[in-house]
Amino acid sequence: MGSDGSQAELISQDHSWLDWRDQLAKDPSAEAPALRMNGQPVFRWATVEMAKVARRTLEAAGIDVADLDAFIPHQANDRITEALARSLRLPSSVAIARDVVEQGNTSAASVPLAIDALLSSGAARSGDTALLLGFGAGLSFAGQVVVLP
Repeated sequence: MGSDGSQAELISQDHSWLDWRDQLAKDPSAEAPALRMNGQPVFRWATVEMAKVARRTLEAAGIDVADLDAFIPHQANDRITEALARSLRLPSSVAIARDVVEQGNTSAASVPLAIDALLSSGAARSGDTALLLGFGAGLSFAGQVVVLP
């Protein structure tokens, strides 16, 4: 896990909730804080840097991509998932989570929801080895190899 603070502005909140609360007391129509994302640079960062994180995660776990049964990345968008799968050269036998197609980007819930979707559909089974990969605001990231419940 880690973060790339040099790219923090690519996904950030425009102002704080505390500032908004204070402003709301003066102006009931004050606009609530919102997350802002610079899409193209985030896409490039995610496809290049998260592939590196995935490889380091597999290496730390002592396994090869061929040992995986499932790949479950943060469900940001299907193009990122597809680019990562190509970059990692995932074998066709590896189930790839694509819950983003049905659920959209559910932020921090995307990985557990995608796990459930893979297990519920039968694309992955309890006891399978899965690579989990996530990233978010501030360009924080993490990877982990797990045995699915």
